[in-house]
Order: sequence, then structure tokens, then C-alpha cells
Amino acid sequence: MTIERPVRRVNAVGDLIVFERGGKATAVRLPRHGVAALGGLAALAFLWSMAAGAYILFHDTVVTELRQGARASATGYEAQIADLKNELERVRTRRLVEQTGAEQRLQELARRQETLEKRQATLSDILDPAAITGALPGDNGAPALPYTAKPTPLGGRGGPFERLDAHARRSEAATRAETLSRALDRMEQTQAVALEIAAAKTAERRRRILNVYAEAGVPGPKLEAIGGRGGPYVPLPDARGFEARARAVALEIDGLNAARRGLDAVPVRSPAPAGASVSSSFGARVDPFLGQPAFHAGIDFEADVGLPIRATAAGRVTAATYSGGYGLMVEIDHGGGLSTRFGHMSSIAVREGQMVRPGAILGRVGSTGRSTGPHLHYETRINGDAVNPLRFLKAGRTLATID
Repeated sequence: MTIERPVRRVNAVGDLIVFERGGKATAVRLPRHGVAALGGLAALAFLWSMAAGAYILFHDTVVTELRQGARASATGYEAQIADLKNELERVRTRRLVEQTGAEQRLQELARRQETLEKRQATLSDILDPAAITGALPGDNGAPALPYTAKPTPLGGRGGPFERLDAHARRSEAATRAETLSRALDRMEQTQAVALEIAAAKTAERRRRILNVYAEAGVPGPKLEAIGGRGGPYVPLPDARGFEARARAVALEIDGLNAARRGLDAVPVRSPAPAGASVSSSFGARVDPFLGQPAFHAGIDFEADVGLPIRATAAGRVTAATYSGGYGLMVEIDHGGGLSTRFGHMSSIAVREGQMVRPGAILGRVGSTGRSTGPHLHYETRINGDAVNPLRFLKAGRTLATID
């Protein structure tokens, strides 16, 4: 076997490589430094083969790591995006809560205003309107707060909130709520003050009315008997709160009105014509016919014939006829044992059994019966006994100062 072995020879032109085989020689001439170039190519081929082998060996590991890195990055981005979404949702929720809270506040104030309007209706039913609309103490005569219109309904499409951004809506709602709240506070204060003033005035007026009964010497009506006929006793609820206080004041006003109406049946008014003078008082006097001491059961009012005589209280006519020394006489039963008599009339304008009101004309001044001249003989009686009419007339003067 013949081995071909290259033989390198060098000359000035370049490298000469001679291959010998079977006695034959083949010469290959390379450019200068060609051997070095071939070596470099061989080295590059070796490195490429090593790199290719390493790539083939570690390809799956590298790809896996790259994929895991990409997946981790994607997960991080998704977490950041989720955090941003959550933050945006929290901001939106907070703004919605703030806006909804303001709107709910306005709705609450609207309900409060409706309650105050109902209270105003209650006050109007039981009080003098001037007491409700008057000035508060310390207001320097400023009028009480006028009622404002109800707030515009919220949440409707096209409303004022729909035309504003979230911040402006919150600001607008808060401003309206604050303004309305102050107005309602003042309205509530005005109503409370008016109610207390009315309560004080009612109590004072009722006290003075009852004093008229005391001056007249007759009992006044009892509060618990007003409009009642019986039934189980149930105490009033706690008087705290406006509505309970208003009920208590209304009860006081009912008592006052009942006491005032009761005076219609008490003879506290004058029966005589305007300008008439008292010619004879109640009690002991000298009898004009006999010239001897005698008891005078009433008061005589001197007046011209034909002037009107009026009822001093409401009641039922029990007599309207000629009655001995009284001449033409009218007697009225006022209830509770009270009665009045009017004598010496020239004519009678009522009939027996007729109901009369205070001030009703009963007849005309005259001089019938046991009389020495035209005058009105007027008596007041309790359970049939004559009492001085002057005490009733004085009580009537007190009543006039109250009315």
C-alpha cells in the first residue's frame, strides 16, 4: 500500500505542496501564507461545529428559559394593568359614592322640608298666621324665612347634574344641600319659636278668661270635659318633639276656646241701651212707692221708652209675658243655675222657648208694672236666688280688655 504524503517546499513565489502516490508526484502551489489561511478556515470550521453542537445540546433549555422569562414579564404587565384597573375602579367608585351621597343628602333634605311643610299646615290650623310669620327674637324686625320651592328631583336625565362633570356635580350638590339645610334649620327654628310663643300666649289668655269666671263667681269649664263623653283613660304620649308639643298646644287652645265659648252663657254683658245710667243699685234701698226700706233684687237702668234691651248671655227664654210688678217681663235660663230677668218693658220681641244669643234684642224699654218711670229693671239669679248683677258686669269689663 502506497501512502500519499505531501511534501512542502518553500520558494520565493509561495508554498509548493507535492503529493506523491505510486511513484507519481503531484505539486500544488499555494499563494503566500496559504497554509495559514487553510489553518484559519479549519479553526473556524472547528468552532462552528462546536457551536452547532452546543446549540443542539442546549437549545431546549434556552428556549424554555426564554419562554419562562417572557411569561414572567407578561404576568408582571398583567398585574400592573390589573392594579391600574383596580385603582381606576376605586376612583370611580369613590366619586360615585361622593356624588350619590350628595344626592341622598338632598333627598333627605327634601323629605325634611316636606315634614316642615306639614308642620306649617299644623301651625296654620291652630295658630294665628301672624304668630307663625313673625320675626325671631334678635332679628331686628326681619321677617321670618319664606318657604322655598322643593329641590329639583335628582337622577333624571337632562337634569342639572347631567350637564356637569363629576367634580362639578359634587360641588353643586354640596352647595345646594348646604343652602337648603340652613334654610330648613331656620324654618324649623321659626316654627318652634312660634309654637312656644303661641303656647305662652294661649296659657296666659286662658288664665285671664278663667279669671273672668272667678270675678263673676261662677265655675269655669274643665279641660278634661271638653267634647268628651267618657272612655278609658289613656295618657298623652311623651310631649317631647314638635308634633307632640303641637298636640299639647292644640289641646290648650281647645281649652281656651271652650272657656271663651262658655262665657257666652254667662251674663257679663250690659243689657241697657248705650248711654243708659244706673238709677238704683242692688240691695237695700227706699221703696219708691212706700218710702220704706226694701230689698232691690236687681239694677235699674234709666233710659228712654222704646230703646232696645239686649240679652246679656245665650240661653233659652223661659218667660215672655206680663208678670205682676215686673210688668212685661222676659226671663232667660242660661244653664248651670244661671238666669236673668228683664222687667218693665214696653214691648216683648221674643217668645217662650226661643233660644237667644248674646246681644239679641229681647224687647223695648218701658214703664209697665210697678214702675215710676221708663227704665229697665235687670236681675241675675243663681239657682233662683238674686245676686248682684254688678259683679257680672265688672267681669264683662275684664273680658272686654281680653277680647
